[in-house]
Amino acid sequence: MRLAVVDNGHAPAEAAVLDEIRERSGREPLGVIKTLLYRPELFGEPFSDALDEVMRGPSDWSAGERELFAAFTSLLNQCPF
Repeated sequence: MRLAVVDNGHAPAEAAVLDEIRERSGREPLGVIKTLLYRPELFGEPFSDALDEVMRGPSDWSAGERELFAAFTSLLNQCPF
């Protein structure tokens, strides 16, 4: 479940990006894209940087294993990955 504001509460610049995605793809942007663009100063670059560190930084697990864990967790949570 996602807050309605994440679907339609974007600032004009971010709303324009979402409109461009809709126009080019013919589809509704994924929820993760809407979330990253909702508050880019919070969810955009800082979250993306942290995610990149978790998924690609030093670890005993390979990047592929981490991707598999993420995909499996998404499946269990009924969240498209």
